[in-house]
Amino acid sequence: MKKTLMSLALAGLLLTAASCKKNETSDVKIDFTQSYEDAALALATAQQNYQEAVASKDPARIEAAKIELQKAQDKYVESKKVYVAEGGTVKTEYENNLATSTQILGNSSTGIVSNAIKRTDSIITGKTNAEIDNAAKEIKDKVNTEKAKLVEDANKKVSDAKVEAEKVKADFKKSTEETKKAANEKIDKAQKDLNDLFK
Repeated sequence: MKKTLMSLALAGLLLTAASCKKNETSDVKIDFTQSYEDAALALATAQQNYQEAVASKDPARIEAAKIELQKAQDKYVESKKVYVAEGGTVKTEYENNLATSTQILGNSSTGIVSNAIKRTDSIITGKTNAEIDNAAKEIKDKVNTEKAKLVEDANKKVSDAKVEAEKVKADFKKSTEETKKAANEKIDKAQKDLNDLFK
């Protein structure tokens, strides 16, 4: 009887220990899941903040929002790696948010931000956007003029080189013909002298 009670008590302890271990594992899984969910939420929030910053047309706010978005994206990617390694399955919605943030961060240096910088320049210098555009156009025109001049100079050099090459070729041909003619005359004279010798 005592043996049976001892066996039952031991079995109960083993079941309790197994149950605790299972709960600990579940807690770890929940922690990884929660971390992944939190990171995804932070990424979505950072995207929303960035869109609001863009709408405000405030360059400083846009830059701060961009930095926040980059950090949120990095945290999401890191959290996702751990979550997947622990057997979790990523959500399409979160992956779409990741793709959107990647696109925003890839394109943020053009378009919206350049317009914001242009606006800042006009505020600081007192220039209008039209004046800034005109200055940019003047610089572009100067660059194009210089480029056209370089192309023209290069074409002239190529043309001059071709003319020089043709002249050298013609001189060489003339020289060759003259040498051949002189050689033929010498051969003819030698042949004539030989013929005269045997007359």
